[in-house]
Amino acid sequence: MRCRMWRSAWHARRDGPRPEDTHVHDCAESGLDHRNLKDMDIIATSAFEFETRRMRLRLLNSNDEALFCSLYTDPSVMRFIGPLLSARQAASRFQWIVAGMRQLPASWLYLVMSEKESGQSLGICGVPQFSASATRFEVGLVLTSGARSRGYAREGLAALMERLFSLSSVDEIQAKFFAENQAARQLVVALGFRDCTDASMEPEHLRERTWSIHRAS
Repeated sequence: MRCRMWRSAWHARRDGPRPEDTHVHDCAESGLDHRNLKDMDIIATSAFEFETRRMRLRLLNSNDEALFCSLYTDPSVMRFIGPLLSARQAASRFQWIVAGMRQLPASWLYLVMSEKESGQSLGICGVPQFSASATRFEVGLVLTSGARSRGYAREGLAALMERLFSLSSVDEIQAKFFAENQAARQLVVALGFRDCTDASMEPEHLRERTWSIHRAS
């Protein structure tokens, strides 16, 4: 099962933060030399707890069920993602995701984004298939209604991408979302992604677009 938060739950303003706003600072006490993670079979998920200018990003844990369920049971959020989940379905999916993150190596990577100044939760971002041997990662995020149109999507995604490229050997990062989501398109274009959707696909499958950025971009 793929928890497709990244399909079209991108809510970003057109301008976004300045480039320096996306500079990443360590806040994880992992005890590992991050420079050597590329040579390891397992990427330490603790290395993905960090800060941006305005946000803290940390690993999703069992205390985040209310946030997760509030997002996936919200019709305005799920509009561009998929079927609206019931409270029971969302709770079940959350427990399944947390269990996968506790595995070694972790099956996927989910991070809670919160505002540094207030501590308020802004949303969730991450990677649905997380492996040290991967050559490509798919990324995405979901924001609360109050966090939209404030530049958090661009700031958070840019920082996550920077961390993925620096701590892994992946050559490509992808984002997938529905074609009608113009906010998502503006976001990935601003970050340097290119549309790589397979034009030979059947028309009914072309609603979902695939965008990509490579390490050398």
